[in-house]
Amino acid sequence: MEKFVDLLFKIHHEKMTKTKIRSAIDQGFAFLNGKMHRIATTVCSPKDRVELRLPLESQPDKMEKIFTVFEDSFIEIFNKPPGVLSDPKRFKGLVHRLDKETSGLLMRAKTLESQGAFEALFKERRIEKGYLAIVHGKYHNPVTIDLPIARMGRVGGFEQFGIVKGGLKAVTIVKPLYIGKNYTLLECKPITGRTHQIRVHLQAVGYPVVGDLLYGKKESKYPRMYLHSKTLEFEHPFTHQKMTIESPTPRGFDQFFQDLD
Repeated sequence: MEKFVDLLFKIHHEKMTKTKIRSAIDQGFAFLNGKMHRIATTVCSPKDRVELRLPLESQPDKMEKIFTVFEDSFIEIFNKPPGVLSDPKRFKGLVHRLDKETSGLLMRAKTLESQGAFEALFKERRIEKGYLAIVHGKYHNPVTIDLPIARMGRVGGFEQFGIVKGGLKAVTIVKPLYIGKNYTLLECKPITGRTHQIRVHLQAVGYPVVGDLLYGKKESKYPRMYLHSKTLEFEHPFTHQKMTIESPTPRGFDQFFQDLD
């Protein structure tokens, strides 16, 4: 009897690390007996059939890399690919987190002093975060979503959150940037910092993020979840400069809009 992830690794070990296989499982590209399965530690029997169905864009040699966007004596801001866990053991000095499925800007401190200073900026909401999201449907009007969020329990091994009266206050400013035939590119600015906030808010108003298997459509045809941490704006607590850090728009976002720059 072996775990689901170990059986997949036996099959794909020549081309994929176990970490990448776990990422593929999280993103809904792994199947157990013909059905999507997202729990890596499930114990399988010898009769069970396991497989990966990776879209062309997610083949191992085309996976996105981690790269530094900004660095000084106090901090490093780097671009996290989708499927990579915001793990302080891997990235020493992290001062905030991104969902595993979300790509984009992640900040780590280089000293204990800078770690305390930047953690305080995030806690006090003095760092403005900007995200790009591709959602299903045509989203026409800018809006401020003000809906409380609370923990709902676990679904398929993953913690899920939802809109609950009496939950924690959660506010997201949403603006359409490009409206296509079946999808819309949105700019999202979370004013609060609740877990899964953007994903929960967009689902609540009827426009789930493309590729979001937890809150959106349960389809495995998308190579990733299309939510990206695009910008960080803040006043540097040591140099006192006003900073705007921006990451490139990820590969694949333009496939939904033929004439998108």
